[in-house]
Amino acid sequence: MARNTPSTALLLTAAALLIVMAQATAQEELPPPGDQGLMWLVSPLFGYNRDELKQRDRTGQIQIATKNAPEYGLFAMAAHPRFVVNDFLFFTEAAGNTDVMGNFFHANLYGDPDAAITWNVGAGHLYHKIEPQNEDIEVSVPMAKAGPVLRAKPWGLTFNPYIGYAWEGIDTLHGDTDNDSYLYGITVDWRWRMIGMNVKYYYQDSQELADDFNNVHVRLTTGLTSHWGAALRFDYMEHATTDDTSILLGPVYIF
Repeated sequence: MARNTPSTALLLTAAALLIVMAQATAQEELPPPGDQGLMWLVSPLFGYNRDELKQRDRTGQIQIATKNAPEYGLFAMAAHPRFVVNDFLFFTEAAGNTDVMGNFFHANLYGDPDAAITWNVGAGHLYHKIEPQNEDIEVSVPMAKAGPVLRAKPWGLTFNPYIGYAWEGIDTLHGDTDNDSYLYGITVDWRWRMIGMNVKYYYQDSQELADDFNNVHVRLTTGLTSHWGAALRFDYMEHATTDDTSILLGPVYIF
């Protein structure tokens, strides 16, 4: 992660600005997701992405090309005391003026919403479509997970360590690759007044490939009114063909 120091600095600066904005404008607490039934959140996002694309040349050597490009995304979430469903669709450009479209979908079911210790089961699907010159790459990763949920309500913290399994398929014009993987991860949620932060990390233990992968996702949301706010999103993803770092910022509408 040290190679992404400028991105990390930008993330921390934007996060600090969001927190200052929330402290300056907050007059009430934002209800936790699901406290009043089903809550919806929609957030268009804009920022930049740094992509490292790894391809084999005709001699079999791996060549790495990098690209910094704008990224456009749309995040949507439905939250209830017993379940949370969210989807993130994005578009950007990778090395070689390559168009990239991706979508991350996650659905989680929870036990007793008032218990200090309960359970969680979830499923998700990650998708990338990458179109470099003379190539067409599709990455599809269905996954499932389960783990305990630990709530420290006085501090607004929730911890969800989990284990899971992923079925990664990589389709190219030159052949297909499958890579089933064990997942070891943790999700941490923190809420204070009109500020909410969600941090996800998981380690992908590959069974077919020699490489293992790290994934980090951070979402910071601050309410400016009871319905409007701002969001900051940071993603770092390692895959067999690409490594991506992105930072996105945009408005949030809650209803």
